[in-house]
Amino acid sequence: MSSTIQGKTIRPGGLRYSYYHTGAKVKPDTVKPKKGHFKTMLLVLLLIVLAPVIYTTINNKIATSSTLRNSLPPIKHAQAQVVSAKPKTKAATAAVNVCAGNQLSQLILVKISARHLWACDYSNQVYSSPVVTGDEQYDDTLTPPGTYHIYAKQTNRTLTGSSELGNWDVFVHYWMPFLYNQYGAYGLHDATWRPNNAFGKISQYSSNASNGCVELPLATAQWLYNWSVVGTTVTIES
Repeated sequence: MSSTIQGKTIRPGGLRYSYYHTGAKVKPDTVKPKKGHFKTMLLVLLLIVLAPVIYTTINNKIATSSTLRNSLPPIKHAQAQVVSAKPKTKAATAAVNVCAGNQLSQLILVKISARHLWACDYSNQVYSSPVVTGDEQYDDTLTPPGTYHIYAKQTNRTLTGSSELGNWDVFVHYWMPFLYNQYGAYGLHDATWRPNNAFGKISQYSSNASNGCVELPLATAQWLYNWSVVGTTVTIES
């Protein structure tokens, strides 16, 4: 190990070494090293002697630590879950009352796009039900929008007719016609040949829709028959 002072190389050799000062060479035995120099030299020599031992010890500790770490099962780091405060929500908005503003004591409202029917007593909704309306692919099978009135009430009738969809001959328990035009009679009636879960599910653009009448579950047809009178207003909306 060597060091440099003022550009000159000094190599330690026991307690005697060449020392250069301001360019003039002084004989080694004429200069007495200071006490601090002895301590520094001893520390340097000690580090030189102990360096291999320290190096070996550190490497052994690193190897031992690495072996121990590799032998341990992997640690799964828990993912922090950020819980955001949910804003307080207002109470669910009440269902829209389609009968609001109605001035009639009896109104049957059918909305084709919703496939649904409501019965109104003035502004009070007294009944609602899913329905099946007519196939809008043809003029003679669509349920025509407009305002009409029930002009007859009958039970246990067989309805027959024909349209672009074909012929029909069906028995109904309750029949309440509200329109008659060039294509025939249109009315409210039960459709027991359909499963109950079909009502409200059949699109007005499906060939499985009705031939123009508003078809009802049996319980709905019975309720409307008992509640309505001849002259009850029927409004059909698209």
